[in-house]
Amino acid sequence: MIHDWLEDKLEHMEREGFEVDTGAFEQQADMLRAEAQAEGYEASDLEGLCNGDIAAYLRDRRDGIARASLSGNILPDDV
Repeated sequence: MIHDWLEDKLEHMEREGFEVDTGAFEQQADMLRAEAQAEGYEASDLEGLCNGDIAAYLRDRRDGIARASLSGNILPDDV
């Protein structure tokens, strides 16, 4: 299921640390799209899961983690 696939990829990206450069999100989105297609998923399914914009989804995810970390809701080992 593409949802599980995406969660696995995002967890890996979070462990490595998200980029802060906006252009990097576009590159990461392109890589995710290519990986999804290489593994048999439709790009449209991935985009649908990301509300139509993979790069924005990645930025929002990174921002949510940063906000949770600042508020003390995430310990460093949780990421």
